[in-house]
Amino acid sequence: MELPGLNLLNSLKNAQWIVATNTYGNNHATLIGMFVNWWITLAPETHRVLESGPSFGHLKGGGFCDAIFCKDCAAVGILEVEGRRGKWAAEKIGKFFAAEYNDLKTLEFAILLLYVYEPKGRGSKRAMPPVGDREGLEEIKRGSRKYAEKPMIVITLDKTYERKPKGIRGRREYYWSKPSAIEGS
Repeated sequence: MELPGLNLLNSLKNAQWIVATNTYGNNHATLIGMFVNWWITLAPETHRVLESGPSFGHLKGGGFCDAIFCKDCAAVGILEVEGRRGKWAAEKIGKFFAAEYNDLKTLEFAILLLYVYEPKGRGSKRAMPPVGDREGLEEIKRGSRKYAEKPMIVITLDKTYERKPKGIRGRREYYWSKPSAIEGS
């Protein structure tokens, strides 16, 4: 028997990753749009998306998510795309899985994409840090154990720092990194 999370993860191979790899700067909105496209393309007759998604409730920090994946009118998945706060995003997913609203109790899975967009260090040691936020990854593991019946797919998008690229990208350091690795689990 194949696990539902593994089916979702395998289907993500068909997402338009070329869009992610050819977008520079903080591509948060682009990444959300790429996932929206992936979900709807899987089953356009029944798949819908709320973007940005509603709040999980009245609890402190009743945060909103980047998108809710729906089958017809039922919420089935949550999307978080985060460039700085992996632990915070993972905690928020747990709050959605424990939501007080009935229309969120139908959630079956979550996708968390972690990426970086700001280099760290000085001089020749200036580089893009790896995505692996240790606290965030630990929170994901905790959430996965607590909500074992609801797969949490984690995707990391690492970037490489390029010194003074040619053309318009060379104008600002903000555009000097490019995606180098995308991994999902």
